[in-house]
Amino acid sequence: MDAIAGAPGDRSLANVEVQENPYDYYDVLREQAPVYYDPNLKVYIVSRYDLLMEAIRNTDVFSNIGSQAPAEMRAPPPEVREIEKRGWPKVNTMVTNDPPSHTRYRKMVDYAFTPKRVRAMKPYMDEIANMLIDAFIDRGEVELIHEFAVPVPLYVIADQLGVPRDDAPKFKIWSDASVAPLGLMLTDDEWIDSATKLLEFQKYFVNALDERRERPRDDLLSALLEVRDDDGKPLDNGELLSIISQVLVAGNETTTNSIAAGMTLLIDNPDQQRLLRENPARIPTFVEETLRLESAVQGLFRVVKQDTELGGYAIPKGARVMLRYAAANRDAAKFGCPHQLDVERSNAGAHLAFGAGIHHCLGAQLARYEMIASFEAILARMDNLAYAPARNSFEHHPHLCLRGLKELWITFDRKG
Repeated sequence: MDAIAGAPGDRSLANVEVQENPYDYYDVLREQAPVYYDPNLKVYIVSRYDLLMEAIRNTDVFSNIGSQAPAEMRAPPPEVREIEKRGWPKVNTMVTNDPPSHTRYRKMVDYAFTPKRVRAMKPYMDEIANMLIDAFIDRGEVELIHEFAVPVPLYVIADQLGVPRDDAPKFKIWSDASVAPLGLMLTDDEWIDSATKLLEFQKYFVNALDERRERPRDDLLSALLEVRDDDGKPLDNGELLSIISQVLVAGNETTTNSIAAGMTLLIDNPDQQRLLRENPARIPTFVEETLRLESAVQGLFRVVKQDTELGGYAIPKGARVMLRYAAANRDAAKFGCPHQLDVERSNAGAHLAFGAGIHHCLGAQLARYEMIASFEAILARMDNLAYAPARNSFEHHPHLCLRGLKELWITFDRKG
């Protein structure tokens, strides 16, 4: 059958209102049009868990090459092209690549994020989380995102890259600039501003890489300069910048949004919070449930390389497909009582918040341990968590692919 045209309920992911409260819309998509052509976006949206898995596994048809290029969906202003000419060309390495090229890059960088290496970082993450809480624990109120959820992953990734923590605020700016065009919500001036910031990012890290070439250190930048593929070839600057950019985005943007979302789930579900306080060993499952229920990456694109069918729906060659992970993560066919937080859910880790298959997020384990460290510290040191009265709008940043609160003011009592 053909993919259904026209928006269910005359709504679209292009609408900010739908992005703000998407979950009822996802229910409609899964039930009425699990492969649905959105005429506003000119994109096919896949919302059912089993169909996402089928597409994820079939990289021969559902390609990642160039899939996340906003310029392919909307022509950028000419000023953006001029700014890009002053930098290094974009290279398809991991997120926007397919085998065998993807395999080459993934093998070269996987070693830096092995589960064993990330586990060894947990005590150091605990120190960062507690250091940040020390700064506000006596106030009884905090804007959690900017004082905690942003710096936790930023400090970790800055330390791993071997750059000063004082530069961490720049990383947040550059990370935001990297993902902003993908949301397809920018004005021309905002797109130009993002391109300018990405050029700053490139120059900063090329200088840092040049320094490591002269004086290697025990950090990720030096390690990336040392890796070689099976033919003995190193990564060039364009490839290195692509990988560093992905590490920056995966290393902070999504973790920040997930920590903030997890706090709202704690406050909104006091019975589940009580279970966590009674048994902190449940915190890893709570982290998986946070990722499932409030996926920081709501969805990413693929490009269809040949006429195909998915779930009986026809999709033509050249079409762009949106794999809507957040919709699949609330699929009742996969997760019982899918809209409920359950810190004892047996299959919580089956969510697709980090993707799956060969494109499973490189920094997934790092993000998990950062979140575990964060919530262990919060629950150990803060009681009576609540929203600060009249301080929160609970609005999310408008974005087609990402979901993150603009701010989150909370009150609490110091524990003990």
